[in-house]
Amino acid sequence: MSTPLNWHDEAELLGVTARVHFFDPAVVDACIDPVARLLPVLADAGAPPPALQSLIDAGQRLICSAGGLVAQPDGLWRHGDGLLCLVHKGAGRVGEAGNDSRLFDPAQWRSQLRADTLLQCVATAMAVAGHHQLPTLALWRGRNVLVQFDPGSAALECMASLVGAARLYWNAPAGVTPAQLASFCEPRLRALPGLAEHAPLPLLSTLRA
Repeated sequence: MSTPLNWHDEAELLGVTARVHFFDPAVVDACIDPVARLLPVLADAGAPPPALQSLIDAGQRLICSAGGLVAQPDGLWRHGDGLLCLVHKGAGRVGEAGNDSRLFDPAQWRSQLRADTLLQCVATAMAVAGHHQLPTLALWRGRNVLVQFDPGSAALECMASLVGAARLYWNAPAGVTPAQLASFCEPRLRALPGLAEHAPLPLLSTLRA
């Protein structure tokens, strides 16, 4: 993309670099174009958002599976030589990333962002990348924020290596969901050297905020 994307802040959280873009939900939610509505950072420069090829038909859910991990992204677009994989608010069941519909404070977003949201989005992108055999970017859209997650090698290798153990733990022979893998991996990621001091608060702590 010729115009740099307008990310407002970034931080390393649990071995994952999170970049955030804040927007006015009243304006963005009224957009007719689905790319402008779901990926507002792409339209923030004032130009029309790029024409992206959606891999999910309207009203349908796409199931992606790879190596014992099964996910249903809320949005999936082909972009260049890779894919953009989105999880967004309003999707999912209780305890899953899509149910977080709070307004995020630009000054407090690091403490507001849930570790399970971060890890579920990374896990969803892992399943999509393996299913389509293409590099895949993990994104989460909250009520007033879009977040891009770029996992470092330590976090990515840890999550990938624990899929089999998570399947046994959850007794899921058909495959674990991103929520199950995130729950299983979170305490193990927090125990890795160098990651705990940059970790989001546990889920119970963030829900009290």
